[in-house]
Amino acid sequence: MSDDPQLAHCTARIGTVLRGKWRIDSLIGVGGMAAVYAATHRIGRRCAIKILHPEIAVSKELRARFEQEALAVNQLGHPAAVNVLDIDTSEDGSPFLVMELLEGESLGKHAHDAGGIEERELLRVVSTVLEVLDVAHGLGIVHRDIKPDNLFLTSSGGVKVLDFGIARMKQGGSNVRTRMGSMLGTIPYMSPEQIAGGQVDGRTDIFAVGATMFRVLARRHVHEGSMESELLIKMATQPAPALRTVAPSVSPEVCAIVDRALAFDLPRRYPTARAMREDIERVLGANASPRAPATVSIRADVSPAISVDGPTIAAPAPGQAMQVSMVAPVPPQSAATSPQAGSGSPLLMIAVIGSFVAAVCLAAVFFVVRSRDSAEDARESAGDETSQEDKAIGSPRTMATSSGTSTPPSAASTSTPTATAGPSSTRRPAPDGKYRLLIKDGRYPFCVTSKLKQAYPVRTNDEGVKVCSGTPDGPIPIDELKSYHPSEFQW
Repeated sequence: MSDDPQLAHCTARIGTVLRGKWRIDSLIGVGGMAAVYAATHRIGRRCAIKILHPEIAVSKELRARFEQEALAVNQLGHPAAVNVLDIDTSEDGSPFLVMELLEGESLGKHAHDAGGIEERELLRVVSTVLEVLDVAHGLGIVHRDIKPDNLFLTSSGGVKVLDFGIARMKQGGSNVRTRMGSMLGTIPYMSPEQIAGGQVDGRTDIFAVGATMFRVLARRHVHEGSMESELLIKMATQPAPALRTVAPSVSPEVCAIVDRALAFDLPRRYPTARAMREDIERVLGANASPRAPATVSIRADVSPAISVDGPTIAAPAPGQAMQVSMVAPVPPQSAATSPQAGSGSPLLMIAVIGSFVAAVCLAAVFFVVRSRDSAEDARESAGDETSQEDKAIGSPRTMATSSGTSTPPSAASTSTPTATAGPSSTRRPAPDGKYRLLIKDGRYPFCVTSKLKQAYPVRTNDEGVKVCSGTPDGPIPIDELKSYHPSEFQW
C-alpha cells in the first residue's frame, strides 16, 4: 500500500463505475488539483476522465476554475486542443471532466527519452501550439501554463494542447478570481509580469512558448536555482540569456525567434502568437529546399530588430524585416572546366587573405563594443544597488508610498503603522524584520524573507493599497516593509 494518502485514494477508484456508465480502468497520472484516469463507457467507448481531488472540490473558486476548462476548450473548437466530451459530478461530490483519450506522450517526456528534439520537429510542434493560442487569444482566453508537459504528441503525429484549467477568460469565466497571493502557472515558464501578479495577456503565453523552446533546445531552464524562492527572484528580475550563449549549435534564425519570445520587456516581445508563428513558418519554408538560396525574414514589427548572427549582420530600422541570407554552397569547378583555372589562383589567395583580415577587424570591433557595454551595465547595476542601499539606511531622499505621497525613508522602513483616516487605518503591521521589499530597477517588486526562504508577490488590494500578499501574516502594506539590498543574503 502507498504511503501517500492522496495516491492511495486515487488508486482506490480503479474498478469503480462513475454515474453508472464510466468504468475506471487505470490511473494515468495525479496532479495538484486532479487525477486523470483511463475509462470505458458502458457502450464500449474509451475516454480519459479527470476528477478533481475531494479536498480541492470544497472550494467554490477552485471548482469553478476546474469547470471552466470545459468552457474554454468548447469555445476554442480547435482540433489541436484536447476535446472535452462531458462534465459531471461523481457520487462523492467531486466534479469530473470526460475527455478524449490520447495515445502518445508529452513533449517533455519525448525530449527526455530521445535526448533532445531536432529543430524542425520542434518548430512544427510550436507552430501548431501558436495556432491554438492565436485562436484562444482572439477569444480573450490566456492559457497561463504552457510548458512541455502540457503539449502532447499523439502517436498519429498530431499535437494537442492540454490543461486549460487555469486559463484566464474575459468572457464566461468572470466568476473565477485568483486568490490573494496565489500565482497560477509553473515558475520556470512564467513571464516576469505573471510572477509579479500584474495583468497578463497573450504575450504571457508567448513567453511560456519561448521558455519551452529554450528548455528543449538548451536542455536547461531559462533560469535555474537551488530553491523555488531563488528561481522566483531570477525569473522576476533577470532577462533570459541569449539562447546562442547556452546552445551554440542552434541555428541563428531559431535563436532569434526564441530570444524575442523571451524578451523581458513587453514591447520587445512578439505582440501576438500569429506574428511568432509567421516567423517560424518562414524558417520552415526556407529550410524546406536546402540547395536553393533562401532569405528568411524575422519580423521586427514595432520592436528593435534582433541580430541573428552577431555583429556581421546590420540591424534594420524598427518596422522593417531583417534579412538573413542562407545560400547553399556551390560545388567548385574542376580545372578542366574553369575558365580562370590557372590565372585566378593568385587572385583567389589574395581574396581569402583579405576576407580573413576583415573578419579579424570586425571581431576586434565587436569585442571592444561588448566590453564598453559590459562596463556601462556594471556601472548601472552599481548605481541600482547604491540607490537601494541608500533607501535601506535612511537616505535624505524621499520614498514614494503606496498612496502617492512622499515620506522620509525612515518612516517607510519602520514596522509600526501610521494611523491614518479611511481604509489605511486598518492596515496590518509587518512583523518586525520578518519581511523585506526587493525592487529591481524600480519594477516587479515582491517581498522576501530572511535567507530567501520564501518570496511573495505584490498586489493592490481593494482599498488601493499596495501590499505584500499571500504571507502567513496576511496582507502587509508595502510602505511598512524594510528594504532589501541585493548583496545581502540574509538579515
